[in-house]
Amino acid sequence: MNTKSLFQHELHLSRKTFVTWLGIIAGLMIIFASTSSMLLDNDEMAELLKSYPPALLESFNINPESFITFEGWMSSEPYIFLNLLLGIFAILLSAASVSREIDDRTGEFLFTVPLSRRKIFLVKAASHLLQLSIVFAIAVAAAFLTGQTIAEIKNASGLFLIFLSAYFISLACMGIGYLLTCLIDDERTALSLGVGYVLLSFLFNMLAGLKGFVGELANVSIFRLFDVSVILEKTALSPLSVAITLGLYLLGLIAAGEILARKNLAI
Repeated sequence: MNTKSLFQHELHLSRKTFVTWLGIIAGLMIIFASTSSMLLDNDEMAELLKSYPPALLESFNINPESFITFEGWMSSEPYIFLNLLLGIFAILLSAASVSREIDDRTGEFLFTVPLSRRKIFLVKAASHLLQLSIVFAIAVAAAFLTGQTIAEIKNASGLFLIFLSAYFISLACMGIGYLLTCLIDDERTALSLGVGYVLLSFLFNMLAGLKGFVGELANVSIFRLFDVSVILEKTALSPLSVAITLGLYLLGLIAAGEILARKNLAI
């Protein structure tokens, strides 16, 4: 087995997960984009939002004044759920990549092919990166096409960068998943911890508008790395936030490869 056949094999194994999550994420973005026609230029909705508690609005990135544009709407609740779903998809791909081989006893064959463990792992990671990138690209394209049909997109560059920040966050989640899959042999445990981390980050993000210790928990959420209002205003991503997310991804990727290369696998 060479790297090309291994890469194709990995894509084949995860095809059901890929198609399922592609449909979920792209479909949800189309639904969110479609609902913009009922929200934009709706004075009653704007007044209703102003009556909501500020903590609740901040939890969903909602600024009543920005709800007059398509990108203002998509950078609120739709953006948060794009983050959540992309993060879970990234974890499902990464956290099971090695632990599944050990659990299913397929590692006995896989890790005896004439390829180093490190190379096998990197081929797996390359297939995951391709799948994540395709899902992201199709979901964003679907949102833009739907939005352009229904409403006017005034700041397309800013909206794309907001979506791109969700992609960077999902890469960070993927890096965490790689560490889990090489440290934990049980697939269910690795997946539970990985998905649990994403959901906990999501919960902490929802608490951002509250005061006191509970509100401070939001600072440890990976979903708080990017400020969407700043992105829209400056049409630029924070270099520090990009560096942190890419750093987590590369750290997880490199560390997991080294751990796997030196690990005594129980297969």
